[in-house]
Amino acid sequence: IGRVFRELVWIAIAGAVVYGGFQGFQLLGDRRPVVQPSPVERPIALVETTDLVLIAGPLPVRGDGFVKPYRSVALSATGGGRIVELHPALIDSQGQFAAGDVLVRLDESNELSSLDQIASSIAATEARLDLNRTQLERTKSLRETGSASQGALDQLTAQNAELVANLEGFRAALVVGQIALDSRTVRAPFAGSVLTKLAEVGSVVAAGQSIAQIYTNGQLDVDIAVREADAALIPGLFAGVEVPAIVTIRFAGRDILWDARVTRVAPQVDPETRTLTITVEVTDVAAGRTDRMADLASGAPPALINAFARVVVSGDQPTATYAIPSTALRNGGSVWGLNDRAALAILPAELMHVDGETSYVRIDALPDGARLILTALASPIEGMSLRDLAALPPDTKTEQRQ
Repeated sequence: IGRVFRELVWIAIAGAVVYGGFQGFQLLGDRRPVVQPSPVERPIALVETTDLVLIAGPLPVRGDGFVKPYRSVALSATGGGRIVELHPALIDSQGQFAAGDVLVRLDESNELSSLDQIASSIAATEARLDLNRTQLERTKSLRETGSASQGALDQLTAQNAELVANLEGFRAALVVGQIALDSRTVRAPFAGSVLTKLAEVGSVVAAGQSIAQIYTNGQLDVDIAVREADAALIPGLFAGVEVPAIVTIRFAGRDILWDARVTRVAPQVDPETRTLTITVEVTDVAAGRTDRMADLASGAPPALINAFARVVVSGDQPTATYAIPSTALRNGGSVWGLNDRAALAILPAELMHVDGETSYVRIDALPDGARLILTALASPIEGMSLRDLAALPPDTKTEQRQ
């Protein structure tokens, strides 16, 4: 009986504990504060923007290369001999010469002596031929009357033919001698200047030996490699249209510019780089210009041969095209704009050209007053509200960036 009584007591205690816990839970539930739902205010993202400016000029197609002469030849004579005269431009390696000017003259004494001898032979042969013809005419008359033999007539006829042949030979020798004399004189094949001089007056040179290196100083070229996609942007490139360009050379810390034009394009694509070679001609070698010309005591130099040059060729000028930082072009061919309601506008953009860190894109439907967003957004949604850093007071911009 005692055991049963103890079990009943423990059961009663357990029931009391469970009942008390249930009542306590109910009491706490009745007294808990009621939480009312409220909308969560998300922070509005702050973005950096810049103006979208429509390009007003042609697309720049860039390339680089080295300045070289349009023509450059090694000056030499077809025959050897001693140099007796040099053009003033060759003597001091300065100045210019015109096409056809005598640049080098070799000793001509042997050729002149040969020409004098040939001229004497021609004169003597012509005198003998005149005498022979007179005798031949007289003999023909005498033969008709029977006063001269046929043998005498035949002999004079043969002598006449021999003298005519000798005279023609001497005249041919005179032409050859004149050519030999002319070869002692080297004339300028084009107008230009001297690049290097390799011989002096009094030097003995062999046939074909270089005497000087000359070049066309009035026309200098720069060859640049252009991608096929960029070449397609140059209007009239394959139709012979004169396309303007600018050549820039860095000299003494200054950029010096020359007006230029595209003159040639290679007929084939480089098999390794898949580029086209375009030749740009400097139209006025002496017309280099810089904004800081006064800082150069020597004045602006001419377009220096072998100088490294940067070239900008004028490309096409498409409509509705804007220059933007390449980082502002988003995946899928779009840009982000901030419209006049401070909301995100995702704008389709067609990539027209890439120039270094600048991309040229075509945007057909640009909202009024839209600004280009430069800041990356984690989850861009069309129409989401944004804050423009440019619209903040100057004192708060630094704090916001930090």
